[in-house]
Amino acid sequence: MKNKQFSFIVILIIIVLFIIILLRVSFNQYTEQKALQDTSLQSEVNNEQIHELDNINLTIQETENNFRLYTSLWEKEYYIKYGQGIQHISSLLEKFSKEDIKNVTSDISTDIAKKNKQILLYASIKKMTDSLMSVSLKVNTDHITPPAALVVPRPKVTIEKTVKTEVVKSAPEVKKTKFFQRLKSAILNKEDKKDTVRTNNVETIYIRGTDDKHLYTKKQLDDVENFYRNLLEKQRGNHKLLNENERAILKLNEQILQNIKLLFREFSAREYQLQQARKTALKDRARHSLQVIGTSGKINFLINIISLIIIILLMIRLYRAYHKIVKANKLAAEQVIVKSRFFTSISHEMRTPLNAILGTTEQLKSTPLNTEQAAMANLLDTSSSMLLAAVNEILDFSRMETGKLSLSKTPFYYKSTLADIVAATKVLASQKGLELILNQEDTPDLLLTGDPYRLKQIMVNLIANAVKFTDRGKITVEVSTRRNTPGHIQLLIQVIDTGIGISEKELPYIFDEFSQVINNKRMDWQKGSGLGLPICKKLIDLHHGKIAVTSEPGKGTTFQLEIPYAIAEQENLTAEENSALPTDVFRNVHLLVVDDANMNLLVIKMIFNKLDISFDTATNGIEALAAFEKNNYDLVLTDIEMPGMDGIELTQKIRTHHDAKKCRTPIIAITGQISPESHQNYIASGLNDYLIKPYKESELIEKIIDYLP
Repeated sequence: MKNKQFSFIVILIIIVLFIIILLRVSFNQYTEQKALQDTSLQSEVNNEQIHELDNINLTIQETENNFRLYTSLWEKEYYIKYGQGIQHISSLLEKFSKEDIKNVTSDISTDIAKKNKQILLYASIKKMTDSLMSVSLKVNTDHITPPAALVVPRPKVTIEKTVKTEVVKSAPEVKKTKFFQRLKSAILNKEDKKDTVRTNNVETIYIRGTDDKHLYTKKQLDDVENFYRNLLEKQRGNHKLLNENERAILKLNEQILQNIKLLFREFSAREYQLQQARKTALKDRARHSLQVIGTSGKINFLINIISLIIIILLMIRLYRAYHKIVKANKLAAEQVIVKSRFFTSISHEMRTPLNAILGTTEQLKSTPLNTEQAAMANLLDTSSSMLLAAVNEILDFSRMETGKLSLSKTPFYYKSTLADIVAATKVLASQKGLELILNQEDTPDLLLTGDPYRLKQIMVNLIANAVKFTDRGKITVEVSTRRNTPGHIQLLIQVIDTGIGISEKELPYIFDEFSQVINNKRMDWQKGSGLGLPICKKLIDLHHGKIAVTSEPGKGTTFQLEIPYAIAEQENLTAEENSALPTDVFRNVHLLVVDDANMNLLVIKMIFNKLDISFDTATNGIEALAAFEKNNYDLVLTDIEMPGMDGIELTQKIRTHHDAKKCRTPIIAITGQISPESHQNYIASGLNDYLIKPYKESELIEKIIDYLP
């Protein structure tokens, strides 16, 4: 047994270790697969960053081209495209983290700020210069002829000249913003309102004319000429300044684009290096993950192979164990059947002599006896009854094991049944000086449908058990009823004794087979079969009832029963109770008794001779059939198991007799078989009824009277 337990523990430990290893390998495989998936995602993210850089570079080129077209054609469409390009570049730059742009030089932000400040001014100057150029091309001051002198005096003219000037002043210094915000604002062409302050001044100059009428026209022409000459000079200066500003703006734009290109080349170079490093790391990581997954797969494959081998071995072992169990169950079932047959055979063999002993004792007690003879007759009767009870218990237990025990449904009065049981067991209580009390006066006297024999068996066992373990005091049987549903009651019975009691550790085992409460202090201890209480428990379970026990050592024990019964109609039993036996019932009656045991024939002879009943005897079926052919009998009593021709064959011969009257002769079997299957076979073979050995004289007479004509 210890070796089996040790091997079981070892196998259990190995299985647990395999499970742990499998879980660990599966976890590692899952972790590496997740890492490999993350590696793939990182690679996709890096590819997206490179794609964004390429997109920014392409957008810068398109934006530069739109700006050049705008400065050449001055169409608003290209300026809108230029602004959209700058905004798109800004949105793309926002996708990069601060770490990606922290190395951007301050030159880019400065140049972008300058460019954004000068673009609008450059555009307005460019447009003014182009309009002035278009005017100057129409005027040629070198070919202007002096005008003729006017004789009409000119009035004094006051010339009003309005000059509008725009002054740009620097604003007070403000807090420096972050680079990324400046870069974004510059690219989006948003001016900071706090950078500069613009003021417009309007100045009006009044020029008085001269009174010299001779010089009026020439002066006027000179002024005009000087005015246009000065205007042309200013135009040239403005055009030169415009070209310089244009070159500066273009140079700044080129510098910005070059710096941005340099920035993105740096980004591209760094991203390329990072990409190469990431690729190397990802390759290493992927290679490591694949190695771990491959190793895990090999380990899993090995574990699966080992597990498969173990499972196959366990299945083979389980199949062998199952085969042994099936074989053992089959053998056990066969043994139960053999045991049942053995008990049945033993019962038959024991009931035959017991029938003779009890029958002889009953006839002996009916004769005049002295005190000593009466005591010996009582002792013989008590011993035979105890032996019969033991035989019945063994047979009932065997039938319960095979599931062949069933309950009959007979109407009976439970109060009279319990009264008979208490009256019969009072003899046992009085022998020990105990008082046996039955309390059932407050219960209704109902006619119930059930098995009164099994109720008697339960109560006799419980009362006998109480008498056995009680030395002084009393035994009380309390009876009550409880109605649950219409037409049904619960019969509640308590058997209370003042005996030695049962300890708490023995209480759970009192309903086990062959279990007994042992008291080594008692010298008169009598050990029983150990089947009384287990049979009571099984019989109550068969009734779908309940049994419980409470006990206190030294004070006594209480058994509580709860058995359901159906209420029968009251008239079912009245006819049987009121029937009276006629005094001349056996007059002119001739019986045939067939039994191979002379002791049983002797008991029947004593009973029939006492009652003056005419009869013939036979020791086997052949003799009985010969006597039946010669004589006319009113009833046949036959044993079943006899040499030559048994009782079943004899019955079949009688039932097939050519005489129609004789073939209907009542036949009653006297047998030691108690199984219901045997009794059904008896009735099916043609027997009218059966009587089980050992029987009492009254039982035999009642059976005979039931079938007399």
